[in-house]
Formats: sequence, C-alpha cells, structure tokens
Amino acid sequence: MASLVRRIRFLLGRTYAALWRGAEEALARVAPRSVREAQARPALPDAPVHRRYGLRVGRPVDRFYIERFLERHAADVRGRTLEVLDATYTRRFGGDAVAQADVVDLDPDNAAATIRADLQTGDGVPAGVFDCVVLTQTISITYDFAGALDTACAALRPGGVLLLTVPGISHQAAPDGELFPDHWRFTWRAIARLLGERLGPENVEVGAEGTVAACAAFLYGIPADELDPAQLDPHDPDYEMVIWARVVKRS
Repeated sequence: MASLVRRIRFLLGRTYAALWRGAEEALARVAPRSVREAQARPALPDAPVHRRYGLRVGRPVDRFYIERFLERHAADVRGRTLEVLDATYTRRFGGDAVAQADVVDLDPDNAAATIRADLQTGDGVPAGVFDCVVLTQTISITYDFAGALDTACAALRPGGVLLLTVPGISHQAAPDGELFPDHWRFTWRAIARLLGERLGPENVEVGAEGTVAACAAFLYGIPADELDPAQLDPHDPDYEMVIWARVVKRS
C-alpha cells in the first residue's frame, strides 16, 4: 500500500511540475515584450564608477584614442609648433623634431605660456609661422569655436599641419567647478565641413573612434587600462567618442 501511495505522489509531482512549466511558458508568450526584456536585461550601475572621466584612477578612454591618433601622425609634429596650455603632446610626440614649442594661453599665471593671447579672437597669435598646431579637446570648451578654428588655421605656414581632436559622446566633469567648462559636442561631418570651408575639403582627413563598450566605460569613468583591448576596436560609426582631423595648409 505504501509503495502505491509513493507512486501516486510521484506521478502527481511530475504532473504538477509539467503544468507549472507549461504555465510559465504560456505566461512568457503573452507577457508584454518590455516585461520579458526587463527580466533578461543586465543591471547597470546607478552612478558613475569614477567621476572626472576616471582621470584619478587611470588614463581616460578618450585619451587612448587621442594619443593613438597623435602617435600615427607624430611625423607632423616638427619645426615650430603651437599647443594650448602646455606643450605636453608636442614634446611627447615631436621630440627632437621640434625646433620651437610655443604655448598659447590668455592666463597670465600660466608659466608655460609663451604667447599670451585669446585663441577665439586670434589677437596676439602669429599668423603663417607654425609647422604644426596641436589642438586636442579644446574647441569644445571654447564658446567661439569658429573663431578658434580661424586662428589655428591662420597660424599655420604653407605646408603646415593642424592635428585636431574633439569630443563626440562624452559627459561633463563637475561643470560648475571646471576652469574651462564644456560648451560643444561634434560629429565627424561637422568637423569635416568646418575645416573644409577654411582650408579646402581636399586637404582635410577626418575620422572617429569609439565602440559602444568604450563609450559606456567612458561615461561610467572606467579607465582604458581596465578594459579588454578588444572592446576598444574596431570603430562603430554609431558611437563616436573622439573625432580627429589632420589638415594641411597648402598655401
């Protein structure tokens, strides 16, 4: 008798389990898609992992792309050069090929500055004398970015090269506490048109860098060194983190 009872319980248990699985499957079929997707969606942090682009804990992801761009065109950093605020990238990528490294800044307290001038107006910036102008992540914090581009292009001598980078997908780092707050974001089309109007589209090479993983990491403040290198490439055109341009002044 006992064995018969156990057998009945076993069969009832299997039947109940089958009915429950069937009910779950039916519910999944009729549930709204948003509910089904929400159940499968991975949880994301509610706040940045690090503030200020992750700068305090490592190299920000955008700097990985910026520095790779400059490394590709290190041969252009030569002769008399111009950079904003300091000559860090000029020295790093130009080295002995740089004969004179000028730094432009309006701040009288900047000891690194050799030219006291406003990039927006161009007043005080020599025209037609520089072999290379390095302008990284600068016009986005310059309200009159068109004026800054005019100044940079005018500063080049014939044959000189402008190496430019601007942000695409990015966040602001404590805008109220920044010495140079953000004003603009760009796309590669905008940069190609802006530079082409000034020095001719045939003299402008423009590109972009970024992947969805790289952009997400950058927004969360996760530094580049904490990512799998495979997550940084190849570029996904839907996710422009950094836009770069190499422009040659022909005459």
